[in-house]
Amino acid sequence: MPAAADMVAITSDQWALAQIPSYSGNLQIPVSGTTIQYPARFYCDKNTPCSVFDMWGYLSAPTSPAIGDLYAITPAQYADRLLNPRNQYYNAATGQLADYVPPPVVIPLKTQATSAMVWIQQQANLASAMGQVFTVDMKAYVKAIAAIASGTDTTSTALPAQPANVMTASSPAS
Repeated sequence: MPAAADMVAITSDQWALAQIPSYSGNLQIPVSGTTIQYPARFYCDKNTPCSVFDMWGYLSAPTSPAIGDLYAITPAQYADRLLNPRNQYYNAATGQLADYVPPPVVIPLKTQATSAMVWIQQQANLASAMGQVFTVDMKAYVKAIAAIASGTDTTSTALPAQPANVMTASSPAS
């Protein structure tokens, strides 16, 4: 048996952590000299969303994240994350993992208008093929969308609603 000075002392909390089975099937407490490198065992990284780690479940600590790049989490938080996979982040104010909801993607109005021009072109092709013409409401819609798409209209904050009636029959030729 090694001398006491060469052994790693663990706390009662760390002993309790060692009793939790490893999900990887491997349980090695990484040490450097007589210091436990990851004393809290379960961690998440500082990314949003974050990854979670059982640092005692790795075969090799040198490939593991630096402890300064991690937040300690509880065994319950780790187990919950494995049983209920989802995007989370570490809320440093509460010391808890919280569900991460990405911010909505905002599509610029000019881009929306450019996309709406594709639908307008399809409607124009249909009208032409069927011998019909745009309604007054559709003509106003086309002008409004074109102004936004070209950048002429810089005050609008939303696209106008598509008109309910797009085409009307053209007058028969005499």
